[in-house]
Formats: sequence, C-alpha cells, structure tokens
Amino acid sequence: MLGNEQLIDIQEVAETFGKSVESIRKYKNFGIVRVSEKNGNKDLFDRREIIDLRAQLKELRLKGLSLSQIADEIESVRKQGKNNDPAVNLTVDITDPQNPELQSKILLADSESEVRSSVAEHLQHLGYTVCETTDGEETIAKAFTYNPQLIILDLQLPKIDGYQICRMLKGNITTETIPIIVISTFETKEKKIETIECGADDYVEKPFDLDELAARIKMVNHRGSRSR
Repeated sequence: MLGNEQLIDIQEVAETFGKSVESIRKYKNFGIVRVSEKNGNKDLFDRREIIDLRAQLKELRLKGLSLSQIADEIESVRKQGKNNDPAVNLTVDITDPQNPELQSKILLADSESEVRSSVAEHLQHLGYTVCETTDGEETIAKAFTYNPQLIILDLQLPKIDGYQICRMLKGNITTETIPIIVISTFETKEKKIETIECGADDYVEKPFDLDELAARIKMVNHRGSRSR
C-alpha cells in the first residue's frame, strides 16, 4: 500500500499532464493511466508513475500513435519491468525519425468550446502543437504572432467572420502562404464556393470526423510542401 504522499487524485493527474479531467478519464479507460488505490469512489494514482508516464506520452505522441497504440506500447513496457521495481520507469527508447509534419503549429479558431476541445486534444495526440482562438480579432493577431504552419478556421466567428479573415490573411504577404482549412456548417453550395473563392485551401463540413480532419491536414501540408 502506498503512502498518502505518493497518491494523487485525478485532478492532480490532469494538472501534471496539462490536460482536462475528461482526457485523463479517457486515458484511464484505455489503460494508459492506472488506478493504484481507491478511497471510497475516489480514484487515486501513484505520483511517481504519473510523472514517468508524462514524459513517455510526449514521446509516443510524436510518433503519431492512436490512444490504443499508445496503450499497447505502455503495457509492453510494464510487462518487461514487472519483475523489477513496482514503480516501473516508463521511459522508452524511440528510434523512429521524427516526422516534421507532426511538429506543425496549428492555429485553431472556433467559437464553440466543445469543438475546440475535441479537435485540439485529437491533434495534440497526433503530435501537433495547437493554439486556440475564439474570435476573429484574436485569430488575425495570432496568425502574425504565433506563426502557425496551418490554420483551422470556423466561418462563424464573432467580431470578424471567417470569410473576412481568409481574405485578409491570403491578401497579406506575411500570411498568404499559410494553408487554411475551413470548418463550418454550409447551408448552401454557394457558401462552399465562396469559401474557396476567399482563398481557403480546403474545407470540412460540420459535424466532421476527427480522423478525416487529420487526413485533410496531412493532405494540405503535403500539397504545400510540394509547391515550395
């Protein structure tokens, strides 16, 4: 039985990972994080294992693995170390070359918190760095200061809508080469046409599949790298 100083609750785990509690629950469901003890209905986790796991997850996400694949990798390491110290060091030697595409900085502009949360979490699991914005003015500012490699843009942003943002960024020499993928609910075919005419490199209609969005990002990045 672990001492109280070695046990942390799910909120502390979330803070350690820089994730939401909902994300940690998802990690738990996949077996990535393990409950060490229970205090009534409260899950408690081994602090040392969580700290080791944080570095491990960062490396595995750079490989572009899914959550189930990450869970398999971690379980393999645990099995290898099960006859040693119970607090297994989860550091793994990752020799695969890093894919530059997976190090892309993405600017995610959407006024819906649920959309931002799910998209950002999915892309971070794939190794992307994500900066979130909620309105048009902030989006334009971040396009210049954050220097994103790609922008995911909702059309229905407050203050300045996505159509205007597209025109402004594509018409500026500093930002004209940044690929833009529009995500929106398109009421008519004409809206889709207007999106392309504004300069968007691609669009995905809401509601969308996260894996489809990730595939579109790869396609747009690949298309951009070939044109440079």
